[in-house]
Amino acid sequence: MTKTPDINIVVDKFRAVEHADIAINGITVVAGENGSGKSSISKLLYFLYRTVAGYDNIVKSKLLYDLRDVAQLLDIMFQEYRTSETSDIKEGNRRYSLTLRKSLLESDHLEIEVYKWLEAINIVENYYKDSENNKINPIKQNRIYRILLDILKPKEHELNMTESFEALRIFVQEQFSLAQTNIRNRPTSIFIEELIELFSKEDLPQKFEVLEYGSPIVALDSEQLSIPYNIQNAIYIDSPIIFYGDGSNNEHWDDLLELMQKPSNENSNIANLINTEIIKGQVTADDSIYATEGYKFLRNDGQIFNLLDVATGIKSFSILQLLLKNGSINEKTLMIIDEPESHLHPQWIIEYARIVVLLNKHLGVKFFLATHNPDMVSAIRYISEKEGTLEKVNFYLAEQSDEKFKYNYKSLNTDIEPIFASFNIALERINQYGI
Repeated sequence: MTKTPDINIVVDKFRAVEHADIAINGITVVAGENGSGKSSISKLLYFLYRTVAGYDNIVKSKLLYDLRDVAQLLDIMFQEYRTSETSDIKEGNRRYSLTLRKSLLESDHLEIEVYKWLEAINIVENYYKDSENNKINPIKQNRIYRILLDILKPKEHELNMTESFEALRIFVQEQFSLAQTNIRNRPTSIFIEELIELFSKEDLPQKFEVLEYGSPIVALDSEQLSIPYNIQNAIYIDSPIIFYGDGSNNEHWDDLLELMQKPSNENSNIANLINTEIIKGQVTADDSIYATEGYKFLRNDGQIFNLLDVATGIKSFSILQLLLKNGSINEKTLMIIDEPESHLHPQWIIEYARIVVLLNKHLGVKFFLATHNPDMVSAIRYISEKEGTLEKVNFYLAEQSDEKFKYNYKSLNTDIEPIFASFNIALERINQYGI
């Protein structure tokens, strides 16, 4: 009986990808020419597991976005209340408009948070009524009333002030109720919204499925996102230039920088190996306001450098070293690495492959590697064989389909010869263009 892969991903008609059915048991290597869709599959995988792992936080962020106008109204009214000569608002309530949003994002109990928002609405409504009774600032009163109507957009008839505040409470309760339902039911639509933001609605895959032990856990045409077991967090690395990119528009860079800022307290043999045998030093992360300026490289001879000033190859290994030292990598981690050989000396390409194999062997980390480097392919293949983990390695080659600019991903198991045959095209080009 053929053993079912831990994870299978199926992608049809997505950008350059015509069809891909890829297994992830330990180390999966996909090779192919530029523009064959390797990075597109990498991003699909990452944002799936990012959404699954952070589902509740995504829902809460969406809830806060939907309540943004309500929050702005509360800010305005609390500011008016604080500056009013007749205000008797309690000191503790003055910070409502500043803490409501933060509390919502940090809380695991939305049923408690909704009452905080309703209480804030009650406070500002009472202030408005007091102002109305005392004939205070009729122009400001009218402004608040107009803002309420803009938020609620009543369709049947224009609400009076009492009706407006009641409708506002109902609106807030409905938004919280929807968020709680989404957290409970985990609709796939939340993931699709994330993909649309990343790729655009017209650019989504015709089919995208993830199977665990042969059973579908994710599909774009299903109603719910299941909770995966084998992979519970994903890390996406595509460039050591990340250290220059604090505040970039790349969400996966921001995620990785935040992850690397975690306190380092783990004693990792593989991190020590990187230190002693490869980069001859170790990287530390300071509590700097500017994360990219807070990394220091401590060379083993005692010299200290800003990590921004060292070679990009050292930066590549520093990412792995930091993640190991702060415990961010474990047997439930999927590391998605796009062209890990970039910026590496040929000798360090082999060393990087060795670290990948050891992380899989000793920590159980799963890898999805996109590459077109023959040294990386060979090193993964033969170091895995030497370490006795070759049965967990799968190679795939993106081959051009009958349709121009479209690629099918062919499973090679552990046979890397077809990949080298595709690399040999470069030698043919040299012969073609040389003397």
